[in-house]
Amino acid sequence: MGNIITLYHGTIYEFDIIDVTKDKGNKDFGRGFYTSRDIRHAERLAARNKSIEEERSALRGVKKRAAPWLYTYEFDHDELAALNVKEFDAAGREWMRFVVLNRESKSEIQKHGYDIVIGPTANDNTRAAIQTVMPLSRGEILTDKAIDALIALIEPENLPWQFFFGTQRAAALLQFKGRRIIR
Repeated sequence: MGNIITLYHGTIYEFDIIDVTKDKGNKDFGRGFYTSRDIRHAERLAARNKSIEEERSALRGVKKRAAPWLYTYEFDHDELAALNVKEFDAAGREWMRFVVLNRESKSEIQKHGYDIVIGPTANDNTRAAIQTVMPLSRGEILTDKAIDALIALIEPENLPWQFFFGTQRAAALLQFKGRRIIR
């Protein structure tokens, strides 16, 4: 074994096999499977998704209870050498352009060819910042001025890191260690 790291995935779905195509897309790094080294971050995502699902069900007149699940995986960091990996050092201009490209995509086709992407997690403040700056930029979202405005609206030092698995080949390297309902 090499350089083993523990990764967590928070969700409202119970599953046995990772399928990177099940994701809804329009997320930070595209359609795929997202994990975090921060267990609290994964738990918060599961709790948030539980609330969203229950609110959506209530709007449809259905009382549905969703369970927040925490999945634990191990990953050999040394495996990155055999994959096409993009790693961001910080929430800077390059990262923001990549996030905007993926979040604003209307296509079912992945906007990049990476097996794994590692970098900060864009949060709700990032979504609000993108929605604020996009109309003001008149389609020039990729200019440094627009990107700097987006970054100024978020607190990049507080963004947790995420590991995105965009291909089945990459996801197959995750070693399942367990799952539990978050109480």
